[in-house]
Amino acid sequence: MTSKSRKFPVMAAALVLSIAFSGCSNSNANNSTTAKEANAAPAAATAAAEVQGGPLTKYDPPITLTSTMNETGKETLAEGDTHANNVWTRGYEDELGIKVTYDWIVADANYNDKMNVTLASGDLPDVLKVNMVQFEQLYKAGMLQDLTEVYDQYASDLVKEYYSEEDGAALKPVTKDGKKYAMVSYGGSLDSSDMVWIRKDWLDKLGLAEPKSMQDIIKIAEAFAFNDPDGNGKKDTYGISLSKDLPINGFLLGYHAYLETWIKNDQGEIVNGTIQPEVKAGLAELQRLYKEGVIDPEFGVKDFAKQMEDVNAGKAGMFFLPQWAPFQVKDMIKKDANVNWVPYPVQSIDDQPAKTQNHLSLGGVFAVRKGYEHPEALIKLLNFQAEKMFGESAATERAKYLNGDTGLGFQNAVVSNLPPNKNVKAQDEVEQALKTGDTSKMGLEAKLFYDDIQAYRGGDLDKWHMERIFGPLSSQGVIKYYRDNDLIVMNEFIYAPTKTMNSKSATLDKLRAETFVKIIYGSLPVDDFDKFVANWKKLGGDEITKEVNEVVKGQ
Repeated sequence: MTSKSRKFPVMAAALVLSIAFSGCSNSNANNSTTAKEANAAPAAATAAAEVQGGPLTKYDPPITLTSTMNETGKETLAEGDTHANNVWTRGYEDELGIKVTYDWIVADANYNDKMNVTLASGDLPDVLKVNMVQFEQLYKAGMLQDLTEVYDQYASDLVKEYYSEEDGAALKPVTKDGKKYAMVSYGGSLDSSDMVWIRKDWLDKLGLAEPKSMQDIIKIAEAFAFNDPDGNGKKDTYGISLSKDLPINGFLLGYHAYLETWIKNDQGEIVNGTIQPEVKAGLAELQRLYKEGVIDPEFGVKDFAKQMEDVNAGKAGMFFLPQWAPFQVKDMIKKDANVNWVPYPVQSIDDQPAKTQNHLSLGGVFAVRKGYEHPEALIKLLNFQAEKMFGESAATERAKYLNGDTGLGFQNAVVSNLPPNKNVKAQDEVEQALKTGDTSKMGLEAKLFYDDIQAYRGGDLDKWHMERIFGPLSSQGVIKYYRDNDLIVMNEFIYAPTKTMNSKSATLDKLRAETFVKIIYGSLPVDDFDKFVANWKKLGGDEITKEVNEVVKGQ
């Protein structure tokens, strides 16, 4: 069996039906050959596993492996390199004995469409880089290799450590009946934490204390709108910046409301946070603040770029974004070093602590087509990337595989994964080193962040964002506070969209967005939230909730 035998017309036909694609059939291929390939695969995998040994053992003779590639990270390629021929592909061949070729390489924006056509054709590459919907379709069509045994035998300690984070959450979506049918790219959930960004220089100017409650958040927002925080004598500022996409999670969390998150209720059932009564209480307060002029009066027609344009123009003193927010406002600091955006944890309206809501997000799903004789090769590719970037080899080879030591360039590997929640761990090391001056125990990335912060403190304003992401008073510091104080609510539903989600989610999302904007604007009374809940349930929400509970309880 060779890697050339990789057409599965019968299973592909089932796939075509499930995803309603047209054309691209391969009805003349040999079905009996396909069945033999599928049945022979586990035995071949076992034999290969016995021969090939350890996590990074080189194949002798070399093997071939096909995959597909999206063109991201192009700017990180060395001069003269391409996605098809670069330091990673040469490393695979030289050190692992794996010659990787790509069936196709397309722009990132076109990748999913191109993959859908490939799946419908049935002419699959050996390693499949797909999204969760495509993974489910392949699994149901019986087109994927069970990777459980090869993962147990070949995954390096480093890779197993990554996948054990957060109680093994990363691999749950691709595990069926206890068997692993894919690996994933998973950065952990912590970087999705919500927080409140406030202009500390405005707080100081108005003599206000840092927030300790939701009531404080509201008072600060009101002061920013009415007390001339920029000192220009004009009423031209507002307290809270929003956009039409309603980035209000950081506000609603103060009322213990969890938008777009599936949570367990007191009866143990999984329910959608968007329709819970706590949301209504938060919307009522946002409506009041909008009516009084505390919120940007035109937020309902502004996209994110326009929102940040206003923030950078000094029009607002508070917004709600995750840990990467400093990238959006760093140019303000270069123009005026007195500007001082500082992140704070979400605050509570009552005596119960406010918690952030975190989302599990998969950057990609990596599977192996059924019948490929070296399923362990996928695990070895992941071992290789982890080793070059974070293993013992990284000290001398990381810069070769990345764009210097920047951390960029992993996108050019055929498959890649980063240590989950590595940023908050790096922040721990940075903060300790800043206190003691001892950098000897720092990891490579943490040392780079530390150097950037020292450069900022030495006058390089281009590095301000590193101070606010990794310094003592930083977004990762807020995340560490959530982590250390058990203030995180995880999404209970971490699987592929259900059948009704696929057909109804867009309708429900539009209903939510339109209703919430109207309520905040005051064109609908707050009590219309109850009508929204009834409509949400009737228009597919109840069916989705039923399916979500079935999926979770069936795992």
